[in-house]
Amino acid sequence: MSNRPDSSGFGFVSPLASRLAQFLTLKQAMGYRYKDGLGALRDLDRFLNTRLSVDDPVITLAIAHDYVARRGTESETTREHRLTLIREVCRFLRIDDVRIVVPDRRSLRIVRSKFVPRVLNRNEGRRFLQACTQLPAGRTSPIRAEVLGTALRVLYLAGLRAGELLRLTHADVDFDAGTLRIRNSKFNKSRIVPIASDLVECLVQCRTFATQHFGAALPHVPLFPSPRGGRYSVTALRAAFHKTLVIAGVERTSDKRIRLHDLRHSFACLRLLLWCEQNVDLGAKLPLLATYLGHVGLASSQRYLQLTQDLMGEITRRHQARFGYLIQERSCL
Repeated sequence: MSNRPDSSGFGFVSPLASRLAQFLTLKQAMGYRYKDGLGALRDLDRFLNTRLSVDDPVITLAIAHDYVARRGTESETTREHRLTLIREVCRFLRIDDVRIVVPDRRSLRIVRSKFVPRVLNRNEGRRFLQACTQLPAGRTSPIRAEVLGTALRVLYLAGLRAGELLRLTHADVDFDAGTLRIRNSKFNKSRIVPIASDLVECLVQCRTFATQHFGAALPHVPLFPSPRGGRYSVTALRAAFHKTLVIAGVERTSDKRIRLHDLRHSFACLRLLLWCEQNVDLGAKLPLLATYLGHVGLASSQRYLQLTQDLMGEITRRHQARFGYLIQERSCL
């Protein structure tokens, strides 16, 4: 396949410009939005433009290693992201050119510690929800607690991604049925998310305050409007999240910082804990959790589940009730 100049509008300039455009088009057709990925691809394209021959543009192992090499004081995670990208690109190019070598992950010796999310325990979760109602008003956002406080409650109690939450409009909420419509999210998947009646009531109150402040709640208007009536940014939502943690007295443990996305992990673990308390068949319930979270399979959902202190106690209780008779204590004489 020829390496013609890129005419797709992506802005690639290297000898592999057309092939990179085809790679990006394929990823988007598979459901990947590739918003951040486009910037990374352009970075790779600029690098390749300085290293590849125009007549015979072949990515060698040495070129791949140079691309992944450490730059300044960047983290191993950043290097691993570049390695993942060039491996995917090389796999794609190798379909038409067997000379392309896919770099082995182990050959780069990237040491990345596995990130463990900071999950709120049940007591912290209660304090967090209470603190959501106590957010102070901002200089330009007098209904900050009603809007962002409610938004944070939805993140924790419905397990949405931050982007999904901020893209919600009034047309996406069915107050009578108690559902949220998530449109074209990750992998271009859409889904209906049922929510509890008390959370629906919170959304009704939020809509009332927003309507009083901004006017009629038209279908296209954001469900959680910023002071100017548009969408809040993730940065503003994250700032409100950290302020809420301070109010709730929720602190980091050990070296684990608390991220906004950890509310989604906390939701999944809380749901699992409640199912354990109800003695339900977890094998039958986990597919429901995967669907609710908008995952493509169970493997994605399993990343969200970890053995928290609350969950450990419940699993111990459950197995004690079932197998406790097998272990009997004897006094030592």
